[in-house]
Amino acid sequence: MIRLIIFDFAGTLARRANPNWEEFFARLKDFSIRIDTPELSQRFLSVLPESADNSLSWEDFTNRLVVKAGATIEREERERLQDYLERKLSFKLYDDVVDILTLPQKKAILTQTSKFMVSSLSGLRDFEIFTPKETGADKPELKAFLAVLEKMQVDPNEAVMVGDSIERDILPAQAIGIKAVLMDRDGIALGIDCDKISLFKELKKFL
Repeated sequence: MIRLIIFDFAGTLARRANPNWEEFFARLKDFSIRIDTPELSQRFLSVLPESADNSLSWEDFTNRLVVKAGATIEREERERLQDYLERKLSFKLYDDVVDILTLPQKKAILTQTSKFMVSSLSGLRDFEIFTPKETGADKPELKAFLAVLEKMQVDPNEAVMVGDSIERDILPAQAIGIKAVLMDRDGIALGIDCDKISLFKELKKFL
């Protein structure tokens, strides 16, 4: 009997349109943040994940980036920057997520995406969110999956993992006895030895 569904986040539950970074950096100049050399661009992109991982909200994330950039921005301007960052860097749920919201199983998300970015999506309020901070490990480490099972008080044979990565979602889940279902939205995963779906309405047959 399946009691828990563990979902990957980015690429499975939600998508983020990759920003046009050249346009993005040009817009930051309006907020006194100048990223106008390849070296500065790479340095700024390298601090984005760390800043996001250590942030509790979009406001916190914005403030951290301002500090990292060494900029001085007044409160009203910071609010405008926060709004811009949220529009450009936030995720949007796939439309078919609605098909899993009423499933009776417990639901968890195992992701590297910053927790505040996930929890800010109203459709996921009933999901328990696990990032490396909660599990002490990142996918594909087995410790990350085991931490979810322990927290949710479920045995491996009572759980299903749904994700879009063979290496990071499917193989480690299978390695500890969790049933794995590959989310293959574009129908391009050929010759893969696991259950597959292209839409969430197909998930029920594997529960």
